[in-house]
Amino acid sequence: MAKGSKATQEKIEETGGELTAVPNEKYQKLFDKFAEIDTLDVAQWKTAHILGYFCKRYKDTYGIDYSWKYNNPSPAKCFEVWQANTLAAKLSANPKILRDYIDWVYQVHVPKTKARFRSVSFITKDEIVQDYKMNVLLAGQKNLQVDRSTALPSNYSDILREEAGLNISTYGDLAFISQMDPMPDNLVKAMERLSEFGLDKEVLKRIV
Repeated sequence: MAKGSKATQEKIEETGGELTAVPNEKYQKLFDKFAEIDTLDVAQWKTAHILGYFCKRYKDTYGIDYSWKYNNPSPAKCFEVWQANTLAAKLSANPKILRDYIDWVYQVHVPKTKARFRSVSFITKDEIVQDYKMNVLLAGQKNLQVDRSTALPSNYSDILREEAGLNISTYGDLAFISQMDPMPDNLVKAMERLSEFGLDKEVLKRIV
């Protein structure tokens, strides 16, 4: 190590370094990705972008920045990333659904709170996630009267594209592929996820 570099390192260890708003470069790289939500297709969003969108809506609502916990030196192991992954597990890993859910939370539930919420865990509450699932995602999809030309809900099409690489937009096309035997593993997974999001398989049987 060069003499100057060694002296600089010793000074940092002695003083703790300069005061900054961000604890380390890893967090800064995470935060730098937040700006990408304005230009990147939402279908390509990752955890950083979902959190960036959450923070944007937080500041738009309250006029102040969301306060991160910085509970771990690594952003990948921090509280906020854990909560984002928890939300994906409870609701969907589809970034379009997560973005729309965040919008809905700020429009429907945040105005009902008596005080400003301080943790991202607010949007992972079971009662709020279930409210969205049952009254928004699944609304009107059970026992739906459809024919072959009826358009699929957009989240159904997204699931089929992501899980099985299929561009399917109508119930007729979905009914046709649902008869595949044997069914490819990726399509089996896609059909399972569709069921989780309210697909009534009896509808498909009636239009085959």
